Amino acid sequence: MPKAGTTAYPYSELQSYWETSIRPLFEEDDLVQQYLVPLDDSAIIARLNAVLQGSDSLRRKEFQGSRVSSSATVGMLVESMDKKHPSDIVFEFKPKWLSQSPSAPPSAVRCRNCAREVQKRNSKPSPPPPNTDNPIDCPLMLLDPPSLTQSLSTLLSPSLPSPDESTDHYRTRLSHWLQTNTLLPRLRFLQQSNDPLGPLAADPSNPAFQLAMTLRDCSVFIRIPADPTLPVEACIADLDKKNWEAKTEYWRATERGLIEDRYYEGKEMPRWQTNCLLEREKGAERQ
Repeated sequence: MPKAGTTAYPYSELQSYWETSIRPLFEEDDLVQQYLVPLDDSAIIARLNAVLQGSDSLRRKEFQGSRVSSSATVGMLVESMDKKHPSDIVFEFKPKWLSQSPSAPPSAVRCRNCAREVQKRNSKPSPPPPNTDNPIDCPLMLLDPPSLTQSLSTLLSPSLPSPDESTDHYRTRLSHWLQTNTLLPRLRFLQQSNDPLGPLAADPSNPAFQLAMTLRDCSVFIRIPADPTLPVEACIADLDKKNWEAKTEYWRATERGLIEDRYYEGKEMPRWQTNCLLEREKGAERQ
């Protein structure tokens, strides 16, 4: 349902964008399907807002107080990626930037995502000492064959059951999917080909750049069936058209901060250790 006060495009425009700009780029099985539904019952919005108000204390802090737009005429029905069987494993993750930002300085030793994660941690009012909380993991590992074992153990394994003989097949099948899937390589190619310049040099009104930024903010849903004879299912969602007029300064300010505060170069103070694939490769080159 559309949120009150949002700067996002209307649902009719979002659906048109998904059907004309996103859908042709992927196989049908690669996408979480979505459809518009008319809101014929005018009382439904009031009922939904009453539910939201009653559950505010249970919602994440950033969502508390938000409501459904009172002027909404359509909603969006999105395919469920929930479990089909109680023992299925279902989880989601954001692959984010699957290659380095074209705006990054030549001296960069971190990918865009790892640099951004360090920046966000340092920007907290009371940041924890470096390397004492959750480690920063690198999405580039998802597309690097030698790093797949580490990808499983750091990026994805928290979503899997504890290792034992009865659950080993989940990891085996997920590992096989990571090594053979065409979805993540396709996503990386589209991110790169639609934005060869990066946020600081690209024309934000260019539909190709807007598409690249959409593809850098999508989510991947993975369902591993309990039945070992059934294949792993993986689909991408959150492919909304970006309101570039509202987002441009944020995109550029974020990129400038990563460069000027030397997060790309790993020279922030205090310095954080990451699992960045680029940082490991640069270190190997210096040895």
